[in-house]
Amino acid sequence: MTAAAVAVALARARAFVDAHGDALQRARAAAVLDPRAREAVVGQLPPVDTPVGAYLALGWLDALSMRRGAPVERAVATLSAVQHADGSWILGDERDEAAEIATTGSIAGLLAKAAYTRKRVLDAAGAWLGARWGPERVQGGDVRLIAGYAGFFANTDHELSDAGLQWCGRELERGFRTGTIDALTVARVFLLCDAQALPGGKLGADEIVLSLLAQQSDDGAVRDLEGTIDAMCALHRLGE
Repeated sequence: MTAAAVAVALARARAFVDAHGDALQRARAAAVLDPRAREAVVGQLPPVDTPVGAYLALGWLDALSMRRGAPVERAVATLSAVQHADGSWILGDERDEAAEIATTGSIAGLLAKAAYTRKRVLDAAGAWLGARWGPERVQGGDVRLIAGYAGFFANTDHELSDAGLQWCGRELERGFRTGTIDALTVARVFLLCDAQALPGGKLGADEIVLSLLAQQSDDGAVRDLEGTIDAMCALHRLGE
């Protein structure tokens, strides 16, 4: 892997998003490469007074390492207000407990990185997730569960974090080695975890960056527009 190859891939990805994306997608792609462009993203975010809008906005801002500021604070407030009494979240698309675990872990992991989240919100989420944790949850290779648990365990000081991350890291690598989880999906988990690798395996940032470079199409895309922006974030952060 060379810095030059990553720079070329980022430029090609940016050109793809500029050619095919909407205004917010173009702004997000620009902000990956230039922090001065971040305010343009803030000005085009979806309304953060709805749970889905807050979740999307918080995820997009987190991917750009934007964890302070008024939009983040409002998104945290919205998501905290709709947390269920048992500590979980349901945003409307969940159809089973696995989907609810994935949503709860992902939201709680993002909230754990934001500057304005109250401890009681994370404690409640941790109690709910902890009661539903077991290695068998991730051994099936369901990347939704791996990402949900890993995102929470990596960003909180939970009593299950060490053991849970070991299992998540092992199963994420297993999926990657067997071809059931691709490089972009692994990269998204690494970004959620703010990690260059997860414990429990030997899969690291360098290998994922090389795989992302190979996954990029001739037009600069990595899967689709959202995948391309996520790949840009991963190449920028993991390829440093």
